[in-house]
Amino acid sequence: MATLYRVTPALLKRGIEHVCYEYANLISAAHWDLHGQAPWRTHCDDAFLLGYRKMRDFLMRHKRSERRSAELPDILAGDYLPSGFIRAWDLPTWEKEWQTEMDKQLAHITFEREKEWNHLKWIPTLESEMRTAWAAFLNSVIDTAHKTEFASQLASCQAKPGFNGLTL
Repeated sequence: MATLYRVTPALLKRGIEHVCYEYANLISAAHWDLHGQAPWRTHCDDAFLLGYRKMRDFLMRHKRSERRSAELPDILAGDYLPSGFIRAWDLPTWEKEWQTEMDKQLAHITFEREKEWNHLKWIPTLESEMRTAWAAFLNSVIDTAHKTEFASQLASCQAKPGFNGLTL
């Protein structure tokens, strides 16, 4: 059995900043992926997909990663939800169409990169799916201090250059 990672109130508060930063970057990458110019628009593809992969793990994983019989300090949505909470969101397009493919395309150089990525087709669908799951997650957070910190951190992200005008 793995040694459990001890999550403290201070870690939870600090974790909100990291989660909101990743979510804001994901939404910004989606925007610039669709509205940016080549060649840097292509970099937004990778930023979006990597960000999506990270946010998917945050929203969907039930357990922290382990290494050498110890839990790693992964931040999970469940850290901010009531004990026994049953997740009411999913990411079906990602799970069905891209999870396995992106494991190959983002994390490994492999001969098995068969599926072609078309940002014009997939970004709108995946962004919408993530926004829906994110909203459901935020609505499920019941701790007032956490709710307030999520709102504060999202507002902080939105105020940064490159994010103004984007709805997070």
